[in-house]
Amino acid sequence: MSHAPGLDASRVHMIVSGLEYLAQGFSIFDRELRLVAWNGHFLELLDFPAELGSFGRPLADFFRFNALRGDYGPGEVDEQVESRLELARKAAPHCFERVRPNGTVLEVRGTPLPGGGFVTTYTDVTDRKTWEDSLQAARLAAEEANHAKSAFLNMVTHDLRTPLTSIRLFAEILRDDPQLDPQQRVEFLGVIDGECQRMVRMINNLLDFAKIEAGRMEWVITEIDPAELVRTALGSLHAIFVDKGVTVELSLPEPAPRVRGDRDRLTQVLINLLSNALKFVPQGSGRILVGLADGGAGADELTVSVADNGPGIAPEKHEEVFEEFRQVVGAGGAKPAGTGLGLAICRRIVEHLGGRIWVEGVPPEGATFRFTLPREPGA
Repeated sequence: MSHAPGLDASRVHMIVSGLEYLAQGFSIFDRELRLVAWNGHFLELLDFPAELGSFGRPLADFFRFNALRGDYGPGEVDEQVESRLELARKAAPHCFERVRPNGTVLEVRGTPLPGGGFVTTYTDVTDRKTWEDSLQAARLAAEEANHAKSAFLNMVTHDLRTPLTSIRLFAEILRDDPQLDPQQRVEFLGVIDGECQRMVRMINNLLDFAKIEAGRMEWVITEIDPAELVRTALGSLHAIFVDKGVTVELSLPEPAPRVRGDRDRLTQVLINLLSNALKFVPQGSGRILVGLADGGAGADELTVSVADNGPGIAPEKHEEVFEEFRQVVGAGGAKPAGTGLGLAICRRIVEHLGGRIWVEGVPPEGATFRFTLPREPGA
């Protein structure tokens, strides 16, 4: 390599040796497109064999090596080499990113030299690209969450207004018509009571979700009989089962192994899952099966399941049903009532207690929700 007058050989050697310590790969090809300077990172980053790194090696050899190992994709090797040589002969400034077959992302930056030829640097930007992609994904997720929250607030406002309107309407009728038929009076009072309970459930879900999000939920972990837990949850909804003509079947091992968890929160999970099933099972012929599956001696968890004969949930929606601020329309096309937070709360509670929750089934065979609970040590 030529050098400026007055620049002694030791300093030239120092400069050339210093190229090996660059974080980037480095190469210089002269006006005849022959390799005249390079460092080890050049060969390493592009996964070239050591024998290619020789003084005077034609650029065409590097292009041919890449083409033969498939870096340029399908095509005639000679054509791939010639097309790239044609671009190199123009010696125009260039900067682009190249993804190697091993997933490494290289920033390739080439600069023409005054006497012909060009110098090129190769920088591994894989970590930066991963960070940029993650940042982009997070930004898109945040935008989607904001849209979902806006839709959620609109939905909650509508769903709270609906029962309030009913309560006000029937209360005005009761106030303005003292001679109202006693049977109608009882019926209207029943509607008011039902709408009040509906509002209480919605508000409780909102408050519970806010507590979980803020980390202020109080947990009381004790030993629990899961069969008793199931019967308690079913008892809370017995009147609704009867009113809708729903048959409930139980599959409980005797005796059921003890589990650890928060009794009130797990009752809330079961009531939410049962209420969710009630929304979708057909009137008069609905069927819900609640079961406990013991993994046997040595198993460290128990599986609880709630299955229904509703329209089911499409497989691509199985994860979405547990997301916050979303209501998934069932396979039957009906929009469920409520805030859409019930299943999200179930997931938060179950995961906090060390379990997992998921949904199975393909329409129109109904849906089966399952969640696991850690067994009591020594049970």
